[in-house]
Amino acid sequence: MPSSTAPDINLLEAFYQSLTEHGIDYCILRNADEVERGDAHDVDMTVDATSLKKAEQLLHTTAEQMGWKKHLQTGSAADPVNIKCYHYHQADDNLQRIHILHIDIFPTFTWKGRVLLDNKTLLTRVTSNGLYRKAATETEAVCNLFVRLLFNGYIKDKFKANIKHVFGTKPNEVLELMLQFLPKNTATDICQWVQHEEWQNIEKARKSIISGIQRTAPCHRLLYMRYLLGKAFCRKGGIVAFQGTDGSGKSTIINGLPDIIGRTFSGDTIDYYHWRPGFVKAEKKLADDGNVVSNVQPHTEKPYGKLISLAKMGMYILDYTLGYWCRVRWQAAKGHLVVFDRYYYDFYMDKIRYRLNVSDSVVRLCQYFIPEPDATFLLVGDAQQIYERKKEMPVEEVQAQIDCLLNNKGRMSNPIVTDVSQSIPQVLYSVSKNLLHILHERNK
Repeated sequence: MPSSTAPDINLLEAFYQSLTEHGIDYCILRNADEVERGDAHDVDMTVDATSLKKAEQLLHTTAEQMGWKKHLQTGSAADPVNIKCYHYHQADDNLQRIHILHIDIFPTFTWKGRVLLDNKTLLTRVTSNGLYRKAATETEAVCNLFVRLLFNGYIKDKFKANIKHVFGTKPNEVLELMLQFLPKNTATDICQWVQHEEWQNIEKARKSIISGIQRTAPCHRLLYMRYLLGKAFCRKGGIVAFQGTDGSGKSTIINGLPDIIGRTFSGDTIDYYHWRPGFVKAEKKLADDGNVVSNVQPHTEKPYGKLISLAKMGMYILDYTLGYWCRVRWQAAKGHLVVFDRYYYDFYMDKIRYRLNVSDSVVRLCQYFIPEPDATFLLVGDAQQIYERKKEMPVEEVQAQIDCLLNNKGRMSNPIVTDVSQSIPQVLYSVSKNLLHILHERNK
């Protein structure tokens, strides 16, 4: 066992030790050497399908004892076929750093409910019997070849050299594995293409490979449908809103989030909205990067009349509700983080920005129809400092909006007051820590 000091490696070793003590078989499917060195924080592994519930319980218990908190989970331990994903975090206030560990448990290697390699096959082909039990090289090579090919249509470049090496040194073992889910002629062709590095031929043959899988591999259709329904109706990701005056650093904080929590929410799994979903009527002015072009003088235009203002409010309600049920919620269901730069609550702080001529009582009434985010970050601080960052409003107006924001925080969902007078790294750490804590509380 290596002498490890990294928190995530300590958690992994404690979990593996606990599985061993309880007689639960397991192995690491990919990049086992990197995991053992502490260079991998996204761990793919297999656990005995008959002990999945016990293994999950041991994982949760071990993590809790070591000060880790679960903030995201997909998949059910009652399902012996489909993947289960667990995301844990541990905040280090001294270093102002958040450690994140992502563990995927594959009872089987599947594609859309079709079992390519079953649980027994994965667990019997193991090259090491220590704490870091490693899947056989042929198993890893086959998984690396097909996982991206089937789901995304390509083979990942960083795996190609190893796939070719293993297919060349263990041709019989590789062919034996592929025959579990492919016709012999297809499996043989793939072996030849790999040896000659004709990766494009494999990618072009994706449709015929899928047809072969559909004819050969056993399908657990009901389990797969239940798995998809669970992902759709049990919202796993998060929805957060950032409220603050111009110059409070909303865009800087939002853009910096992947640097802190990217092991759970990377750039590809963070969906961004400016103020509202834009499902009913999208924002008109967009920059080249897709973001809304802000009006540098947002308070210079006159408010609408009362009737037009009420009609606008009706349109906004429709946008928030339909946008939530038709777009935002399903993004969160996929495990994404949905981020709003401003939200409906902006009406309490700055109706003039939207040219609305309505009372606060109308805003409060309409809020009953607006879906709430999981958390709302209120970005406040020294008014003069905020004004110096973005001189779009007088400093007195900046202070007035900060006061209004704080006075109305009781009307917002899970309001978290954040002092943006701190340095950017400090603010990002605070926001990320609170965000993961909110998700942890919901997951409990």
